[in-house]
Amino acid sequence: METCDVLITGGGPAGSTCAWDLRHAGLDVVVMDRATFPRDKVCAGWITPQVVTELRLDVHRYRHGRTFQPFTGFRIGLIGDVGGVEATYDHSVGFGIRRSEFDEYLLQRSGARLRPGTPISSIRRDGLLWTINECLAAPMLVGAGGHFCPMARLLNGSSDGAALVVAQEAEFAIDPRELSSFTTMPERPELYFSRALNGYGWCLRKENYLNIGFGHLDRRRLPSATAEFATFLKTAGRIPAHPSCRWKGHAYLLSGPPRRRVDDGVLLIGDGAGLAYPRAFD
Repeated sequence: METCDVLITGGGPAGSTCAWDLRHAGLDVVVMDRATFPRDKVCAGWITPQVVTELRLDVHRYRHGRTFQPFTGFRIGLIGDVGGVEATYDHSVGFGIRRSEFDEYLLQRSGARLRPGTPISSIRRDGLLWTINECLAAPMLVGAGGHFCPMARLLNGSSDGAALVVAQEAEFAIDPRELSSFTTMPERPELYFSRALNGYGWCLRKENYLNIGFGHLDRRRLPSATAEFATFLKTAGRIPAHPSCRWKGHAYLLSGPPRRRVDDGVLLIGDGAGLAYPRAFD
């Protein structure tokens, strides 16, 4: 039986950053994830200067061979309206990253013992220890596995019926021959909202990559709403007429009725904790 001080399920930014801090505190940490890294993670990939500071990210080292797009403004508008409001700044207010690169970098930097490609098949309590997959024991579990985190299910059961945002998005390399056919600027991401304020879309150019997506409160409405949003972007000249879209989906919990996020020897962090601010949809 292998042992450690803390077992973290989920190797995304929340899990790897937690592991990094715990390793600096001298603890033996294992990070387990069902995916192998680098992974193709769907995410707009917009981090703030505060994130860079909190992560103590070495920007010069990170951007070597990786995407790191400074944002010095943004555009906000309504879906279907080619107008909108632009805001520009004399400094960077955000940075565009690719999650496949970002997550791999943070995970390798964490210094934890890594167990990629390892789904959680069993969890049981044995005295003061948690036993995972009948092969690893730890007194402390940290659930950082997102919406489908097994630790979140352990504490709260199924999330069926919970307030949820569902999203579809695509990220693809830009064909240099198509650069003249659309107007999205790399330093100015664009955010759009539905008139009913029950959905939102985005269009981000990150150096040589473009990320577009749409999130909605109604999972049944999502496919058609995403298609309508993509058509709007094409018509407005924001994206190429024939983008290389391969849509992928994800979901995250909105903070609602009280959820258990802490228990004896268990802590939920990241999307698994369900802390997204719901008033944005009011």
